[in-house]
Amino acid sequence: MERRRELSLLGLSASIKKQDAYLLLLQDKESHLRIPIVIGNSEAQAIVIATSDVQPPRPLTHDLFQETLLGYGIEIKEVYLNKVEDHIFHAEICCDRFGDTRRFDSRASDAIVLALKFNAPIYTNDEVLEKAGVAPTNGPDHSEGNQLSLLKKRLASAIEKEDYETAAHLRDEIKRLDEQQKG
Repeated sequence: MERRRELSLLGLSASIKKQDAYLLLLQDKESHLRIPIVIGNSEAQAIVIATSDVQPPRPLTHDLFQETLLGYGIEIKEVYLNKVEDHIFHAEICCDRFGDTRRFDSRASDAIVLALKFNAPIYTNDEVLEKAGVAPTNGPDHSEGNQLSLLKKRLASAIEKEDYETAAHLRDEIKRLDEQQKG
């Protein structure tokens, strides 16, 4: 029987290697290994909205899906990142409706957004941690100070290009890191 490992959302930041991509960072609560997942702009936006008090003027896809599930009495009980192949993460969403539990295949980013919206736990297994987990480092490339500096540069660039959606996301991430450093 495979051992399940609970993950927490550690953060979201702009990808250094890919433009218009973001790095979603999950952390194993037991070993503190980190799982970096590269996601696109729309997935990053959905995660930012799910973890903040921001209310879009109209429901986004994940909001609509959540309302539909709740309208039919369906709750998301957990999300399970069950495998990773060629840097692509696979997930299952465990749903419950009045005691009837079912699992559905999902993209990892969508599953994580829904877990956040339903306040459901996110799990993985030892195999995924062995393949994709990285130990936290305190080196200069991964320090919060350097990450903050990089985010501020990307923010200035986004404003210069009049990419205000990305700028708003970067502003929020900078604010979150600033608050994290202060306390």
